[in-house]
Amino acid sequence: MEVFLGGACGTTTWRSEIAIPLLREAEVEFYNPQLPDGAWTPDHQYVEMEAKAKALVWLFVLNEQTRGVAAVAECAYRLGQQGRLALALTDLPHGIALDGTVLSAREVDDLNRGRVFLRAMAADHGVPVFGTVAEATSQAIEWVRQARRELTLDRLQAILRRVSVRGYAFLPEANGTQLSFRIRKEELNETTGQVEAMWGRRWLIEREATEAEVVRTVLKASLTWEEHELRERFRWDGRQIFDPHFAVPDHGPGEP
Repeated sequence: MEVFLGGACGTTTWRSEIAIPLLREAEVEFYNPQLPDGAWTPDHQYVEMEAKAKALVWLFVLNEQTRGVAAVAECAYRLGQQGRLALALTDLPHGIALDGTVLSAREVDDLNRGRVFLRAMAADHGVPVFGTVAEATSQAIEWVRQARRELTLDRLQAILRRVSVRGYAFLPEANGTQLSFRIRKEELNETTGQVEAMWGRRWLIEREATEAEVVRTVLKASLTWEEHELRERFRWDGRQIFDPHFAVPDHGPGEP
């Protein structure tokens, strides 16, 4: 499941008439949470949360057919996650009627204020906002294609398994949206004189990195490890003069 179709539900037809045909044409898998009008219950939120957690892209539509209060909150959450969000957003016009009731000017202004803030948050995160469902769907499809090419933790692990350096172990990690790896190696502790399992620093890997770029980074990490060990063993008149261990004072910005 690659795209979650969120946003305006009720009796809206943007999913069936626009988004789903485009996604099927592009051979992109999707999850459609829309239920018959009035059928949604709080229990459905857990199913939707699981689907959203698995989706590569969230496609959200906030149009003039619903108030979209919950959708605004969901989109803000997605932006905070730095996840892919394809967003189609339009304001509510004054005099609009929803569910057979004409909204007051004050309510329309309040609802639109949430959309104004959402636009500002999207701009701050570099996320484009579209005026039509078709445009947002095209963006979702492009992001899915991009995500299919990107590194995942499993792909990074598969690349690292193909690297062989005697005594070295290359261990991948994922922290939020970031990928990295660390070296683990048995080395002589120059202080204790004992052979111990040592860990190197984290080497960040961009998700857009190619296999060749990952391999070159692994080589650089290995060379850095060897230089570190040589600096520890290097002596001048019996003294260690190129000690690689140093600490940077942990001061906050502007502190002495």
